[in-house]
Amino acid sequence: MAMREVDEAEYNQLIALRGVASKIVANPAARKRLEEAQKMVDPNAPTPTLDAEAAQMAPIKEAEKRLADEIAALKKEREDEKREQTLAAIADKQSKAIAQLRRQGYTDEGVAAIEKLMETKGLLDVEDAVAIFERANPPQMPVTPGGLTGERWNFADQPTDGGDKDIAALLSNKGDGPGGDAAAMRMANATLQEMRGARR
Repeated sequence: MAMREVDEAEYNQLIALRGVASKIVANPAARKRLEEAQKMVDPNAPTPTLDAEAAQMAPIKEAEKRLADEIAALKKEREDEKREQTLAAIADKQSKAIAQLRRQGYTDEGVAAIEKLMETKGLLDVEDAVAIFERANPPQMPVTPGGLTGERWNFADQPTDGGDKDIAALLSNKGDGPGGDAAAMRMANATLQEMRGARR
């Protein structure tokens, strides 16, 4: 094999390059970078340092992945549990509010209508549904009956005469005649007002 002659400058350059390469190879971190650089220009180049590091790091990366998966699972479980608690609290509140409606005198049909309204409007609060329901379905005004004497019988009016006078009027004509009828209506009106006041 023929030997090629090199001049002194080229020789000195090769010696310097060899010295740098020796230093790089002697330093583990630098050797790793050298292998990375070599792999970039030659994908098939051997990289023993990188391979050894990858083999060392594999169990650690696997453990880190398992830990991250467990943390994610615990976080999801906690969020699901919190969501279930929130839903249970809402359901309990709704159940108590519906029971309160029944105590207030709402019929089964009225409660069913409010529950349907909550479902169609996406409402969680029973009180909100009741407010909408009552606005859409106001209570009927009570009919004011006419008295036998032609006078109107208004529940809101206070009796003009005292109870004793009405009783005296009833007793004097034994409940017959216009005077007795008016007295009976006044007494009934007073009784109704007393009952309503006691209910409030």
